[in-house]
Amino acid sequence: MLDVSHNPWLVAAAFAVALMAGFTGLSLTKGASALPPGRRKLVVVLAAVILGGGIWSMHFVAMLGLQLPILFYYDALITLISALVAILVVGVALLMLHFRPRTPGLVVSAGVIVGLGIVVMHFIGMEAMRICRAVYDAWDVALSTAASVALSVAAIAVAYGARTHRNI
Repeated sequence: MLDVSHNPWLVAAAFAVALMAGFTGLSLTKGASALPPGRRKLVVVLAAVILGGGIWSMHFVAMLGLQLPILFYYDALITLISALVAILVVGVALLMLHFRPRTPGLVVSAGVIVGLGIVVMHFIGMEAMRICRAVYDAWDVALSTAASVALSVAAIAVAYGARTHRNI
């Protein structure tokens, strides 16, 4: 089992990113349903990028805070896909909320879509992690250890063997 921890500053930064994106995106959509359809679509697209991008950014900043005792990195394409998923699901929910009659069932449906989208985004983001873990073969380790010891003994014997009776 790996010793896992998180950088508390990056976790706090992730929280701040989520708050700022949420405030900005929701402020942008306030009153959007009363706008003409063309402007409403623009607002929904912008808000989807802000809110979905904020959800993804919060998740990714927190993932950057992950501290492992081994090297790891993130696959860029899979990471991009996780961001696009977050933006897309928020966009679908916002389209529902701003282009259909807003009933309690619609609100719940939009929330379910965003919630499931966050789960999908999370697992895609986790799939983007590439862990660089050295894989050792026991025979190779034993052979290289024996060679290293034997060659070191030989090198020291050649360099210092004639000096055994005097100071170096």
